[in-house]
Amino acid sequence: MKKRTIRFICLLLALLMIGSLAMPYLARANSTLDKLQQELNGIRDNLNNIKDETERQEANKASLQRQNKIILSQIGELEKGIQTAQETLAQKQLELDQKRRDIQETDDLFQQRLRAMYVMHNSGALSTLLGVNSFEELLTASTTLSRISVSDTELLKKLAAERAQMEADERYIQDRIAELETQLNQQESKKNELAANIQAANSSLTELDAKQEAEEQAYAAKLAEYNAARAQAEAEMGQSSGGEFVGGSFGWPVPGFYNISSPYGWRTLYGKPDFHTGIDIAKSGQIFGATVVSSLPGTVQTVRYGSTGYGYYVIVDHGGGYKTLYGHLSAIYVTPGQAVAQGTPVGAVGSTGNSTGPHLHFEIRAAGQKVDPMQYLKG
Repeated sequence: MKKRTIRFICLLLALLMIGSLAMPYLARANSTLDKLQQELNGIRDNLNNIKDETERQEANKASLQRQNKIILSQIGELEKGIQTAQETLAQKQLELDQKRRDIQETDDLFQQRLRAMYVMHNSGALSTLLGVNSFEELLTASTTLSRISVSDTELLKKLAAERAQMEADERYIQDRIAELETQLNQQESKKNELAANIQAANSSLTELDAKQEAEEQAYAAKLAEYNAARAQAEAEMGQSSGGEFVGGSFGWPVPGFYNISSPYGWRTLYGKPDFHTGIDIAKSGQIFGATVVSSLPGTVQTVRYGSTGYGYYVIVDHGGGYKTLYGHLSAIYVTPGQAVAQGTPVGAVGSTGNSTGPHLHFEIRAAGQKVDPMQYLKG
């Protein structure tokens, strides 16, 4: 009885020791949200917001510039209209001045003739009338004398009518100039308002450019961390491994989830060409926490808890230069040096490190060289 009790206590202590060794890994894997990922996501969101606001401001500026172009064209037409009207008015004023002089001269002549006729009526006209020899001559003399007055009167009436018409034309042109100047002032006000709006849009764009530059610099710093972490993983994956290849066919690392969101090869990352060294396995809303298993038997080479690059990741050495990497895990279930069989759980799918959402980043290396995992998984 005592021996059974002692064995039970020893077994319990062994289990407690194993649990205490595993707890730090699991606790760290599940206790916190990845800080850097939050920062990267926040920066990405800021950049997207800045991009949207920049596009809106640029569209607003383009619209204002189109309006300003139309108004400048209208102002130009109004200025031409005012110039033409002013030139026409100046010409009319010259003609009107000439008409006024003509009327004045004709009126002076008319007054002189009236005075002459008055004198002639008292002397010369009487002599003329007394000198006629017949009734016909008398009629001719009287008609001639009257025509002088009638002719001058008609001329004065004609000149007065022309002057009245020209004065009316002058008033019309002056009113037209005043109307055009009012329209011009209105358009100038619109132009000034648009200029202020364009200046405000330019200020907003300048501010957005500064914000974008700051965010891009912050992102570049985070990306440098990512590249450094990835370089570390690359170095670990490239380390020569001892022993013979365990053999067999590589198994699918996330049973039940087969969607590849990003294949092996070139892609665009952060607006720049990037060579994707593995495949991303993802399924929106369902894959987070899914079990990740070892693709082949092997030995756990690396367990890394990080907030950059691959985030939490595991590297398993399968011998003969073959290795697999499981990245962006939310939890890790193995320890360095641990032997694993094909299908052994090594972790859970997550979104740690440089990740845009829950997925497994899976890599295979053959003799230290990057290879397309699908060539081996299909086999």
